[in-house]
This record gives sequence, C-alpha cells and structure tokens, in this order.
Amino acid sequence: MDEPIRLIDLIPRRLTTFGLLLLAGLAVVAGLEVLYAWGSSSAMTGMTTDGRVAAFDLDGEGSLAVWFSSTVLSLAGLVAVLVYTVRRHKTDDYQGYYRVWLWAAMCWFLMSIDEASSLHEGFKEMMARVTGVSPGLDGSIWWVVPYFFLLGAVGSRLLLDMRCCRLSSTTLVAAAVCYAAAVVTQLQWVLAESGARGVMVEEGAEMVGNVLLLLAMGLHARYVILDAEGLLPEREPRVKKKRAKRQLAEEDPIAALGNEWMKVHAAHPAPQPTFAQPQKPRTGAVHPAFEDPEPVQSPVHRKLTKQEQKALRQRLLRERIERERKERKKWG
Repeated sequence: MDEPIRLIDLIPRRLTTFGLLLLAGLAVVAGLEVLYAWGSSSAMTGMTTDGRVAAFDLDGEGSLAVWFSSTVLSLAGLVAVLVYTVRRHKTDDYQGYYRVWLWAAMCWFLMSIDEASSLHEGFKEMMARVTGVSPGLDGSIWWVVPYFFLLGAVGSRLLLDMRCCRLSSTTLVAAAVCYAAAVVTQLQWVLAESGARGVMVEEGAEMVGNVLLLLAMGLHARYVILDAEGLLPEREPRVKKKRAKRQLAEEDPIAALGNEWMKVHAAHPAPQPTFAQPQKPRTGAVHPAFEDPEPVQSPVHRKLTKQEQKALRQRLLRERIERERKERKKWG
C-alpha cells in the first residue's frame, strides 16, 4: 500500500515541467485556431452541407475547442480541491481563509459545465424573455454581469491568499486579462462585425485564459506542497531585516550607508578658555568646623552662568552650616 502514488505526487515539482505544459497547452490552442481557419475556408465550405465543420467550429457546441476548455477547467477545479486539502492543515490560518479554495473549485466546475452545455446562453435568452429587454447587441450583458461579480469576488480573495507565491499570482492575473479580452470581444466593443477573425480572437483568448488558470492552480499547489514539506527557503521577516540594518548602522555607520551620501558638518569653533584664581594655601591649624568644603567637580565642561554660580554658592553654604551645626553639637 505504500507503493501507489499519492494525489500530491501528481503535481510537478519542477518549473521546467510547468513550462512544457504551458507550451503544450498553447500549441493545442494554436492547432484549434488553425483547424477553425481551415474549416472556414472556401475549400471546405463547399464540401459540407451547412458550410462549416462542426468539430472545428470554435463558436459551436460539441466541438473540439469546447471539449478542451471544459477539460482544462475541470482539471483546474480538481487542483483547487487539492490545494484546499493541504491548506486546511496550516496551523497559522486562524481565520480559515483556506475555505476560499472550495469556492474557487466550485467556480471552475461551474465554468466547465457552462462551457460544455452553454448555460450562459440559456440564461441570456431566459432573462431577455422575462424582462423583455435585451441590453447590448445580443443580450450577453445578462450573463457577463453575474460572472463579473462572482468571479471578481472569489478571484480577488483568492489572489490575496496566493500573494505569497508571486509566480502563481502573476499567472492568475494574466488569466483574468485573457478573460477580459474575450468578454470585450464577445460584446463587440472591439473587432465589431469582424466575422471569423473576431471569433478566433474571442475563443483564442478564452482558451489561453483557461490554460493560464490551470497553470496558476498547479503552480500554487506546488508552492503549498513544498511549504507543507518544509522544502521552501525561509524568508527573513522585514522586522528582523530592519533590526539588522539598525544594528549594522550602530556598529559601522559607513558600511551601513553604502552608496548613499553622508552629510558632514563643518568644524565647530573651540570654546573660550575660562580663568580661575588659584587658592593660596593657609598656614596654621584650623578648626575642623571652619575648614573649607571639598571642591565640587562640575560635570559641565564650560563656564557656569551667574544663576548656576549662585545656586552652587547657596548649596555650599547650606552644607557648611549643616556641618558646623553637627560639630557644635558634637563638642558640646
């Protein structure tokens, strides 16, 4: 039972493998585009009853493009579920943000079912019949708006959870850009009345977005698995980096500055010398009560002001009076 592979073993660990998978997906998209262009040519339209090859039609139902997109979206949903099974064991996720991966998986599965059965087309026709209003050129705005709010809410929260892996988050943003380009072309805001060329741009952008979505899910699954196994290099927190930089600045300010400019102040003028009259040694014995107090060393290396000199004389006078009082009390 130890020999069968696990589900997480299906996720590639090397980035080169993901690069090859991306190239393979883009090659399939390019091949489907070529088949559609060939099936729409005049040489093929004369050989068919309805003027098109249904298997190569990018905009039709039951074609190879529909099967490819539905399969890729289903795989993206499965990888999202796999990420959820690993992320829910993370000990520092106190708020339970890992649940967004279940929402993401449901969205990808919904998109896969919609791609295979054209649910958005049926929803568009139903809303146009119920309301009697068909906004836009063909009423596509009825399914674009719900998709925008649903995928926008789930995608933005998913992007916040994927921000620790820049590669997967960047790929997810690229997929969103491709979907936006497909929607803009679907609404005929660009390439209006372009015929087959507009269909190729719309469906090609959508299929590339599906491939990038699956790639983003796979890259983040790889990151989550490596993180759970402790194989990712630990990132030093920013607080520690600032603390180390501050300590280096205290030890060696020149090395901490690096190539930055350092402000150097000009030389300050030296303070003027202070003059004091030397005290003459006294001759003869002096009673201890009348001895001069010990000179007080001032911690200030400058000339005292008049207020400071006055305060110092008062303090010395109080100390001398207190000492004389004690001597008189001692000698009776």
